[in-house]
Amino acid sequence: MQKYLETKEEYKDCILFYRLGDFYEMFFEDAKIASRELEITLTGKECGQEERAPMCGVPFHAANMYIAKLIEKGYKVAICEQLEDPKKAKGLVKRDVIRVVTPGTLVEDNLLDEKKNNYIMSIYKQGIYFGIAVCDISTGDFLATEIKETNNFTKLLDEIARYYPAEIVANEMLYSCKEEISKIKERIECYISNLSEVSFKLESEELENRYEFTDENGKNKEDIKEKQFAIASINGLLEYIKQTQKIEMQHINKIKIYNITKYMSLDISARRNLELTERMRDKGKKGTLLWVLDKTSTSMGGRLLRRWINDPLIDTNEINERLDAVKELKQDMILKDDIIEGLKKIFDIERIAGKISYGNANARDMLSLKSSVKKLPELRKLLQNTNSRMLNGIYENMDELTDIYELIEKSIIEEPGITITEGNIIKKGYNEEVDKLKSASTDGKTWLINLEAKEREETGIKNLKISFNKVFGYYIEITKSNLKMVPDRYIRKQTLTNGERFITEELKEIESAILRLRREASCT
Repeated sequence: MQKYLETKEEYKDCILFYRLGDFYEMFFEDAKIASRELEITLTGKECGQEERAPMCGVPFHAANMYIAKLIEKGYKVAICEQLEDPKKAKGLVKRDVIRVVTPGTLVEDNLLDEKKNNYIMSIYKQGIYFGIAVCDISTGDFLATEIKETNNFTKLLDEIARYYPAEIVANEMLYSCKEEISKIKERIECYISNLSEVSFKLESEELENRYEFTDENGKNKEDIKEKQFAIASINGLLEYIKQTQKIEMQHINKIKIYNITKYMSLDISARRNLELTERMRDKGKKGTLLWVLDKTSTSMGGRLLRRWINDPLIDTNEINERLDAVKELKQDMILKDDIIEGLKKIFDIERIAGKISYGNANARDMLSLKSSVKKLPELRKLLQNTNSRMLNGIYENMDELTDIYELIEKSIIEEPGITITEGNIIKKGYNEEVDKLKSASTDGKTWLINLEAKEREETGIKNLKISFNKVFGYYIEITKSNLKMVPDRYIRKQTLTNGERFITEELKEIESAILRLRREASCT
C-alpha cells in the first residue's frame, strides 16, 4: 500500500490501474470512481489504517475494455505493471507506470474510429498570441501553427473547431485564464490537461535535428526559428507524449508548419449548422456532407477526405488542381475502377506504422503491411500517364516501399501465430540464431517422440512415457503394474508412489544433444 500511495502521488489526475497478480486493482477514491463508472463491485482491503481501504479490480486480460469506458467518460488511466517475474522476485515485486492512457493518446484499433483522426492539441499562450501543435499519435500526423493577428482568441477557437481534438494540453498562462478555458469548454467537449511552463521550450535546435519540417505544400522548411510560438507548442506536446507514453515515437518524424490563412475560417457554429461531418441532433455521420461524399476504399482515404472537408481551401490554383484530378478520374472510368480495386486491398498503413512504433504490432499486422505494400507499384503504374498535376505529382513522389516488402517477405511466415509467445513467426533461413533455437526445440521433440515409440514397442509397455523436469532432466516413467516388464538396460532414477522413473544411455545422449543445441543457439 505504501508503494501504491507513492505511485499515486505521481499520477494524481489519473485512475491508477495497479497490477496485482491477474488483476488491476484500484484503491481509495480511484476505487469509488471506477466502481461507480464501470459498475463493478466495491470491496475493501486492510491497509494499516482504522478503516479498510475501498478497493475494486478488473482482470488484466479484459483491462482494455474497462479502460475504454473510463476514457469515454473523460478520465485518464495510468497503467502500473509488474516489471519482474513474481516467482523470481525477492521481497516486493518491482512495479512502475508503463503508460498513461488519455483521450488524445489512444492507439488501440478497437478504441478508434478507423475513418477519423484522434487528435491531441497543445496550446501555448503568451500575452495575446498563441502557438498550436496538433498530433494524431495513431498515424504520426503532426501539424503546428501560430496566431499573431487580431481577434486571436476567436481564431484559436476556429482552429480548435477545425481539429475537434479529443484532448488539449495547455500551458500555465492559458490554463489559469478561467474565462478562456470556460469558452473552450463551452464549444467543445474534450479533456484539458495542464503542463508546466518549462515544458514549452522556445529552443528549436533539438527539434530541427530530430524532425523534418515542411510547409503546408509539403516542401522542406529550412528555418523555423522565427516561429517561436509554434516551436513552444511543439515542444510542449512532444514532452506530454513522452511523459504519458514512456517510449520514443519513431513514426512521428515529420512536422508540418502551416499558416491559418491557407484555409477558410469556419467557427464551430458554422461547422455545426452546415453539418459538414456530424449531425447537430445526435452527432451521427448519416446525412452530413461527409456521408454524401465518403465512398473511400481505405481508412486513410476516409481520414483524408474528412480533413479536406474540415479545411476548405481558399487558394484558387490549389482548388483547381483538385478539381482537375477529380475530373480526370471521373472521365476515365477504367482508370478510376482500377484504382478503386487496387485500394480495396490496402490496409491502414498509417496506423500499422504507429503500432510498430509502439511495439504492440503482431505478425498478422506485418502481413497486412506486406500485402498493402505489394499493391503500391501497381497503383503507381496506373498513375504513370495521367495528365492532371495532382495525380502526376502523386506518381512522381510515391515511395513503393519495396525494401519493406522484401524484409517482411524474407522474415515472416505466411500463417504466423497471433502473439509472440506462440512462436511460429520467423521463416527458416532468415536468422541463424532462430534456426538453431527452432532446431533445438523441434529436433529434440522429434527424437523424444521417436524414442518413446521405440521403447513402447521393445518393452511392450503401452503407457510408457518420456517426461522432463528441472531436477532430473529427461526420464522414462513406468507405472507399478508394469515394473516386471522393465528391461535390465533401464537405470533406476527415482521411486514414486505410483511407479518409478528410469533413464537409459540413449536417453542421456539425446538429452546432451538437446542441451548442446540450446547452448549453441544462446551463444550465437
